[in-house]
Parts: sequence; C-alpha cells; structure tokens
Amino acid sequence: MKYYFLPSVFYVIIISFTMANWIHVTPRLQKAVKIMNDLDTSKFPLLLSRITQAMQVGKTSEKAFTNEEEEKLQVSLGLEKQDLKLLMESATFIIEQAAYYLTKPAVLKHHLLDLLKLHEDKADAFTNIWTSSAKGIIEHLRQKSLFPKQLEDVSWSLNLHTATEAQTKRVIPKAVFQFGVKSDECMQDKSENVTIEFNHEELYEFYKCFEKIQCQLDELH
Repeated sequence: MKYYFLPSVFYVIIISFTMANWIHVTPRLQKAVKIMNDLDTSKFPLLLSRITQAMQVGKTSEKAFTNEEEEKLQVSLGLEKQDLKLLMESATFIIEQAAYYLTKPAVLKHHLLDLLKLHEDKADAFTNIWTSSAKGIIEHLRQKSLFPKQLEDVSWSLNLHTATEAQTKRVIPKAVFQFGVKSDECMQDKSENVTIEFNHEELYEFYKCFEKIQCQLDELH
C-alpha cells in the first residue's frame, strides 16, 4: 500500500485496519500505566470519575481540576506535577479511544489487562466508569469532531500495473482513492487532497474495516 500524503485525519482510518491493536502502546503510555498501577486503589476511581464528568461537558483533563485542586491531588496521590499531568492525559486518552471504537465494557477490560498490562483493580475502575459514562461521552463527541480535518469529497480510479516475474508478465490492478479533506484551522477554510493506493487484498481489508465500523454504529441505534 502506498500513502502519498497522509494528514492526521486519515491516521485513524489506516491504523484501524492495518493494526490489530486497539491502542498503540508508546513508552509514554507505558510510564502512565506504571503510575496508574502504583496508585491507591480507593483513589483512582474518584480521579476517573472527575475526568469523565469533565469529558461529558467538553472539558479537557487539564480543566477537570482547578490549580488548587491539582496541588492537593499531587499531595494526595504522592505524584510530581508532570506525572499527574501524564496520568490525567493518559486516562483521558484511554477513555477517548474507548469512545472512538465504541468499545464494550468487557472488551475494554480485556484490552486494559492484556495490552496495557493494567492491574485488575485499575482495569475494573476504567470498566466501571466507562459503563456509567459512555453514553454521555459519546453523545458529546457526536456533536464535536475529534479531528480538525473533515472528509468532503471522494473520487477513485483503477490503475493497471505490469509486473515481470520469472520472465512472465502479469497485470496487477491497483485502486487509487483521492480524498478531499477540508480543514477549518485558524478559522480559515483550507482544502487538500489525500491519495491512497490499494492492491486487491489491501482494499478488501479496508472494506472489512468499514463494515465493522458500520456494525458498531448500528448497535447505537
């Protein structure tokens, strides 16, 4: 598969069908998981509750607490300021991923335990808060795009490439998609084109990805 120009709006589309993982585990996220695992079991659910309450009204994790509350939280959790920030940002990110993929609670817990290596008490805290707050978070995200770039137009064409293998010529069909993307960054409408090329197998995997997304959307109705 060839990506000729790929802005951030299409990373999620490509990642969703080229990667089996629900979430990409980075060193930064691994550090956040360690912080979560070391937290007091009784305090972590309260932190998640406050973060998800903020998400349901469109606030970022940084605005879930006042400066004074953050200082008290640092003392209560025994964390440095940068570690507290990482903790809140990562918890928000995990919940956002659950919302984006419309993840069921049992599936979320499986990912948290198996992929992120969260301790069971922390995975249970995420699962419980997701069960109670998913509807409100998803409803809010429906009214607000997660990404600044929006799909405006789609066109496609079929190209035929000739390949020579062991002195035998064969024709390889390639599907080429051009996505028109509109951005309202800096309050100015900007348009750009994204071109992606697929072979037959890649296109079929792409199609299966959209089928899965459609099924998940249908389950919400």
